[in-house]
Amino acid sequence: MQTTPKEPSSIPFENDPNFYKQLAQQNFKRMYALAKFFLWVSLALVLATVWCHFFFKSYPHYHSVYIIPYGLMFLSNFMVLLLANPKKFNQNGSLDYYKQLEEITAYYICWLLILSLSISLIDFHYQHHTVAYIMSLVICASFFIMRLRYFIAPLIVAVIAYILNYFTLDEPYIRYTFEMHLAIFLTPVLLVVAHFNYQNFITSFQQEKYLCRESTRSRQLANELAAANTELQRLSATDELTKIANRRGFHQYKAALEERVHPYTLTVLMLDIDYFKVYNDYYGHAYGDMVLSRVATVLNHIALSTNSFAARMGGEEFIMLIPDQRPEEIVIIYKRVLRDIQQFNLSNAASKVSDQLTFSAGAYRGEIKTNDEIEEFMNKADTLLYDIKKAGRNGFKLMEDEEVLYHLQPIIKHKRP
Repeated sequence: MQTTPKEPSSIPFENDPNFYKQLAQQNFKRMYALAKFFLWVSLALVLATVWCHFFFKSYPHYHSVYIIPYGLMFLSNFMVLLLANPKKFNQNGSLDYYKQLEEITAYYICWLLILSLSISLIDFHYQHHTVAYIMSLVICASFFIMRLRYFIAPLIVAVIAYILNYFTLDEPYIRYTFEMHLAIFLTPVLLVVAHFNYQNFITSFQQEKYLCRESTRSRQLANELAAANTELQRLSATDELTKIANRRGFHQYKAALEERVHPYTLTVLMLDIDYFKVYNDYYGHAYGDMVLSRVATVLNHIALSTNSFAARMGGEEFIMLIPDQRPEEIVIIYKRVLRDIQQFNLSNAASKVSDQLTFSAGAYRGEIKTNDEIEEFMNKADTLLYDIKKAGRNGFKLMEDEEVLYHLQPIIKHKRP
């Protein structure tokens, strides 16, 4: 029964180390980049404040108060740069390790917002604006991928501080009133932005996980399909009854011989079971199939042991392609075929030449310069086979370059009257 793949939204991610790993890795990189930015900003502000304090007499004395939050911001971001280098990120950490990194990032955000709030409060008392906090708030809420709960506490504290500051004023400034309203308005907006960033990351992770799973499944299906196609090709090139190569398998092997270094010596041996149709009528097709299977088994075994190839061309006709063998070795191979088949003691009472199963065979040996010559060798071997049949069957003829090297007939004694 097939099951429908889960949709991305239904794939669980809780307690998945890969989810927290990707989340921590993203925030680690962003925290490092933001720390580098604030480091240079705070360093420039510290140096500018110190320079103005000592070299500009008209510079307001209260600006020295900024040294403390600027210095804390510089030191904090300097420590982050030392400890949060992305190169030190552990790719093989545990789930608890990645959750700790998430909490460390949250602490950094809270600390950054607190420092920005303190700078804004100083700005308010002396310069009547609170730009630093609003800028840090927007950057942190939109830059980091964090759970909503990590933003709620510092934002609520900041809003309360803004409101308390407002009520301590004898006569609130229009600009501060606007900035207070802006901060209060931005708080829920940025909470929504932070929540959207986090949910968007979850969706992206789920989709990536889903696609990864489907990609793996697709590769598995592709491998299974390739294996099935390979098996189908093998079966299409294999004779169903005898389990050796059929005519298609023979032509595939013949095409593969193109890769051999030409010229090379090849012997084409055609072999036919004598009076097989009569055998089928006498013993039945079940026995006939058994004989074909045993003959095929013998031929295939000999082919494998002699680096040759055997196939059933159809009916009771078989073929062997025997490369790089001398004429006397071809005769030995043929006699080995007869000997191994005789061990099965296959009778043929319907034969006119012997009580046992006999064969007619023709072989042509020569040098192959092109693959097209194999077909010519087959025709010549088939002609030799036909000559043996005309002469009474139960024989073997081997020829090379129009010269008969061996003519053995009969190999088995004729049937007694």
